[in-house]
Parts: sequence; structure tokens; C-alpha cells
Amino acid sequence: MKIGVSTGCFYPRTTLECLEKVAESGVKYTEVFFNTDSELNEEYLEKLKKTADENGVQIVSVHPYTSAIETFMFFSRSDYKLVDSIKYYEKYFRACQVLGAKYVVIHGCHTTADYMTMEHYAAIMNALSEKAREYGVYVSQENVVKFKCGYIENLKEFKKYASKEIKFVLDVKQTVRAGQDIWRIMELMGDRISHLHISDHDENDDSLLPGEGHFDFSTLFTTAHNRYGVDCALIEVYNNNLDSFEQLKKSIDYLNGVTI
Repeated sequence: MKIGVSTGCFYPRTTLECLEKVAESGVKYTEVFFNTDSELNEEYLEKLKKTADENGVQIVSVHPYTSAIETFMFFSRSDYKLVDSIKYYEKYFRACQVLGAKYVVIHGCHTTADYMTMEHYAAIMNALSEKAREYGVYVSQENVVKFKCGYIENLKEFKKYASKEIKFVLDVKQTVRAGQDIWRIMELMGDRISHLHISDHDENDDSLLPGEGHFDFSTLFTTAHNRYGVDCALIEVYNNNLDSFEQLKKSIDYLNGVTI
């Protein structure tokens, strides 16, 4: 399993500074978590690409800073907003092209949007996916607490209608927060999992660096790789889970020692 670190772990630094911290950690894989619109301009993207290349870091995916408002952008009752929102997400698809990334991570629609059936949800995601494929990249639906695809029953229905071009991100922390069975979610996502977002947890904290809780990463990696062909796992925790850089390196060493 290829182990990496999301730039989001080092927020609130700028994304370029976060990428530099990823490189400093010694890993060779990352997800770029954008923080604001200005980071999507071509000049800034080229700086990110240069930093990644100089340090031998592969950017696997990008994470939109607009994830929290995707319900209002794509899944409202307004068709004209949908058109504008798909056009806006072309910025992320272009960012993937510049950075050499293959996936744009999507949170999707909030569970409170009762008017949004999973069939309609999938139709909108299919339209977004079609536009992404024009750029040679994929949208990758993440399971997130309080969002529709964070829950098994919704995810099961989504797969009935979703294009096979749509990929999935399996997030360990989010399965815990949503009270879902991670192995069932993995089974539903199947061989369309683009990569993993990993963290640890215990009885008191649902977001810890891997190795600081009791989660079974050996079984996770073995099952994901051998059954579904997953080969990349990215540490994604909050900055308050990082007390020191040495703490992160210890976690990376721990994961590199997990056999599959």
C-alpha cells in the first residue's frame, strides 16, 4: 500500500505551504486540499506542480474548498445554478490536469435535502462526471457524515443509477462518525475505490493519527488491496491531531510497517 498525507492535515497554512510540509514528511503521495479560489489560478497551480515534482511527490487527487456547499451548488431545485456550478468545477478538473491528479473528491448532497432522491442525485453526479471525463479525470464520491453517500442505504441506491465512471473515496473517520459498518461500505464501493482517507480512533476520539488508536489497518489494507485493487492510502486528520512533526513521522513509519 502506498502511504501518503493530505495537505489538509496542515491547515490553516496556504496550500503551497501545506504541500511543502507533506514533502518534508518524506511521503511521495498526497491529496491537495484547496482552501480558496485564488489557489486555482494557473500561476499558483504551476507553483504547486513545481514543488511536487522537485520533491518527487505524486498528487493523487484534489479536494474542493467548496465541498461544504455542494448541496446548494448542485443539489438545489435550481437548474441554472447547476449549470453554473458544473462550470465552476471545471476549475478543479483543470487543476487536476496541471497537477497530474486523477480524481476530484466530492462530498455531495446533505442528508437534510429530503426532496433529493438518490436517482436524481445520481443523475446530477453523472452530469458532473461527464464534464470531468472531458478533462481526463474522474469525480470520486466520498462517504461523509451528514451527507447522503455517507450512509449504507443511500450508497446502495446511488450505485443503481450512478455511472460506472464515478469512483469512490473510502474515509475511515467518516464511517466512525456516521456509525456505519466500514466493511459494508467498502463492499459497496468495491473496485471503484480510487483511494483511502485514513485515520485512527479510540473510545474517546474519532480522529487520531494512525497508530494512536485501535483500528485494524492490516485488515483494511489487505482487504482493500487484495479484494478491490486499492493501492493508495492517505492520512487525513485535523491539524489539532498533530502536536509535532515527529508525531506524524512516527505514524507514517507505523503504516509503512503494516503488512498486507
